[in-house]
Amino acid sequence: MVTIYFDKQLFSYLFNAKEEKYIILRDKILSHKDDFVFLFSDAHLLDLQQDSTDIKYKEMDFMQSIVGENCLICKDSNIVVANESPRSAFSHFANTQQLSWLDNFDLSQIPKEQYDFINNAIDLSIKDLKGELELDWITKRTPIHTNELNVNKDEFSSFLKFIIANLYDKKDTYKAMRDVAMENYNPTKITADGDRVFNDQLSSSPLGLSFINLIKAVSNQLGMSSLGFGMAYFLSYTLLDLLGICREPRKKVKIRNMQTDSFHSFFGTYCDCIVSDDEGVRDKSKILYRLFNVETQVYSIDEFIEQFDKAINDNKKTAREYFDEIRNDYEQKEVLHTENHSEYTITQLKAAHKYFGYFNHMFERESKNGTVIMLHKNINIKDSIYVQEVEIIVNRIARIFNSMGAEFKLFDKETDWVQIRSENWRRGVDFNDAEAYLAKFKNIPALYFFIEFKNLS
Repeated sequence: MVTIYFDKQLFSYLFNAKEEKYIILRDKILSHKDDFVFLFSDAHLLDLQQDSTDIKYKEMDFMQSIVGENCLICKDSNIVVANESPRSAFSHFANTQQLSWLDNFDLSQIPKEQYDFINNAIDLSIKDLKGELELDWITKRTPIHTNELNVNKDEFSSFLKFIIANLYDKKDTYKAMRDVAMENYNPTKITADGDRVFNDQLSSSPLGLSFINLIKAVSNQLGMSSLGFGMAYFLSYTLLDLLGICREPRKKVKIRNMQTDSFHSFFGTYCDCIVSDDEGVRDKSKILYRLFNVETQVYSIDEFIEQFDKAINDNKKTAREYFDEIRNDYEQKEVLHTENHSEYTITQLKAAHKYFGYFNHMFERESKNGTVIMLHKNINIKDSIYVQEVEIIVNRIARIFNSMGAEFKLFDKETDWVQIRSENWRRGVDFNDAEAYLAKFKNIPALYFFIEFKNLS
């Protein structure tokens, strides 16, 4: 693992360090933080807004000692890293639930592509309050599509204030909504316990829609032709609880907390692992990561402590140990998938190891020019790669190659990052029978490691 995401609760445990395991973990993190990338997000700022004391500022300073300025934000429904400290981010983070921002808000600032969303959201809410929303509205209602907002500023403000007062401030409103949703749309109590597949099973519910198609149908009802990953994820997280597929305990559930938890889970998709003491967060994250083919590992605190020790030890392996792992898996040739192309064949092989403590997929490319082993991190690449992550891996591999007598340069932010962002980038070592190199291709947000065998005749 390289990129690590803690939810706010874990930072609090480390900050207070009331148990020995947190003291030990905190010391290990601070001692090895240059070998990993720890990140925080807007979700942490939402949690911190709930603290009315000044202790939160000390906690932010502690967070910074671990995360530095590695801040995850959502931009156009995708995750990117912004360079900002927790205190700085918190200082200008809007408290949307206080609604004081509405006083100087200009409704014309809203992008036109959001008009349909607002119009449909308000229309659905009003119909629901009046009891005019049919049970099959998700499949039968005709969404509103227009080039204008159907509300003025006062009506828009009143709508938001009503939602905050009745859905967020009243404890039982969401619970009642959930009871009705479960009774009407999931009467057989389909769940996603363990590895049980629920997506297709939900087709047997009164709506006749799988979970994925339900998300698409709700998106359509909100006037959106398609959902970005962020919106789809937040909606899915809520539906897991609302329909009782993976629900929070009735006593505990609050829409505000669940919304923040969904943000933590979403931002965790950027990282190699997410760590939470909240069983509900872990369960929903595992379900949705499986559903959306996200490879992020989900750990409890005790599981992370074990995995972090393993990662620290993995980073200390010798060149022989690293290359033995690659060779052993390659020689086993356990084929997962094969694709035949006109000029080459790509075969995915089972990766039993995390090569160099980072790459977890192995492919073999065979062509008339020879055989190449390709290692990379994720199958589904959607988020941009972060410069600090690249620096850690380049320097780790430089240490490995240089221990073999090579001259592999350490990462230079001034030159390497500029090249990586603007063009194809490659850094490697030439051996007698093979060439091994790192590569980053233009417009592909991932590092690759290649072992290209030479045709020796």
